[in-house]
Amino acid sequence: MNKVLLINYKAYKESFTKGVEIAKAAAEVSNGTGVDVIVAPPSTVLNQIKGIVKTIAQGVDEVDPGAFTAHITWFELKYNGIAGTLLNHSEKRYSFSKGGEIDYDRLKQAIDKCKLAGLETYVCVENLEEAKKIAAMEPTAVAYEPPELIGGNVSVTSAHPDIVKEFSNLIRENSDSLPLIGAGVKKAEDAKKSIELGAEGVLVASGIVLANDFKAEIYNLASAMVN
Repeated sequence: MNKVLLINYKAYKESFTKGVEIAKAAAEVSNGTGVDVIVAPPSTVLNQIKGIVKTIAQGVDEVDPGAFTAHITWFELKYNGIAGTLLNHSEKRYSFSKGGEIDYDRLKQAIDKCKLAGLETYVCVENLEEAKKIAAMEPTAVAYEPPELIGGNVSVTSAHPDIVKEFSNLIRENSDSLPLIGAGVKKAEDAKKSIELGAEGVLVASGIVLANDFKAEIYNLASAMVN
């Protein structure tokens, strides 16, 4: 099983101005290290990037094709050759209200529709309770990201190593999903520590997308997981 480095472009300006170049660097590093480097760019550049490296959407709605203005459906991802989708990121939660509890029924619908279409699903969680419930839905991967550390300079592997280890064990014990670690993961030692604590990969964003030498950062993180 290959380790996973998932790069969330978010909606930074660099996602559009440098997105293709980041994807090319990701492909080169993936081929050189054997790590599955996956990118999740904004929807308007998905088609520019999909042929360069494994590409997923930043989100999808639980609806089928039809009268759903501004929604993203599993069908358009499948039709356009996108490999899958990120789901339930803290900035785009499947919740009843902003900052509220997850609407697990809607989230499961989205996961199930994607799985039936052969699309991969990478689902973010904020705590172990969410992780256990979502692991039972058998997505491709579950990514642990405490919201207070997202975008910061303190890695979850340093702040909560015991929880990272417990999370990784919980996912393995309750599903065939891959446990991934995010939030504050920017340095090679963060990625290496994630693997040592039982994860199968990491989810990163600003540490790569906003970096001057993004290729070096991708390589550092990927190589740390296999060396």
